Amino acid sequence: MKILEKGIVVSNFEKARNLHFMEIRVPKISGLVKPGNFVSLLPPASSGAFLRRPFSVAGTGDESLKLVIRDIGKATHAITSLRDGDAIDVLGALGNSYPDFEPDKKIWLLGGGTGIASLLFLYGVHNNPDDRILWGGKCAKELPETSECTLATDDGSCGECGNVVEVTRRWLASDKPDYIVACGPRGLLKGVQQLASEYNISAWMSCEEFMACGMGACAGCAVPLAAGGYARVCADGPVFKAEEVVL
Repeated sequence: MKILEKGIVVSNFEKARNLHFMEIRVPKISGLVKPGNFVSLLPPASSGAFLRRPFSVAGTGDESLKLVIRDIGKATHAITSLRDGDAIDVLGALGNSYPDFEPDKKIWLLGGGTGIASLLFLYGVHNNPDDRILWGGKCAKELPETSECTLATDDGSCGECGNVVEVTRRWLASDKPDYIVACGPRGLLKGVQQLASEYNISAWMSCEEFMACGMGACAGCAVPLAAGGYARVCADGPVFKAEEVVL
């Protein structure tokens, strides 16, 4: 069910370099979202951008949604410049969601950049103390201090040294989860596909693709399927079993 709602910014903090954690009050949409869903925000008119921008939901609050947004262009800069009390047009809930994983199963959640958002939501909902959540970035300046996540940086400036796939492979030398869930750049997802196949672990991925409409009309976010044909990430995904998509 998709709802168009006028949201009100509750809070907006820059947690790391150009990385904002934003909370938006949307009473109707917040009651619909599940981990894996995303919402589409209409940038302020001052940005000069007329297309909505998709953002995975990182959690819910008191009739609100939590988002993780990287300030990387005119549209996202205008959004991350909003102040408490400002209004923004929100469309959601969009896309599919992660499976309802069994409470006693151990999940490793692997995120790169803002791909961490939906994993934070799932981590909080699944609430298994044996779960592990890994957040990777290029360097310490790109990642915030967090008690929930193990951090990994390409240059070793904080947390574990190496990218998410390299760190996960080290973990697999002594442990193994029941499931892997991942979201992030295509290189990370391809690495997760390989690990899941190599270690015979069921894995799900939330694909990051450019979305022009976010509702399946333009097919600009199509990805090839292993069984043939294509899937629209915005409408058929963004969540897929690891072996379903060709990256």
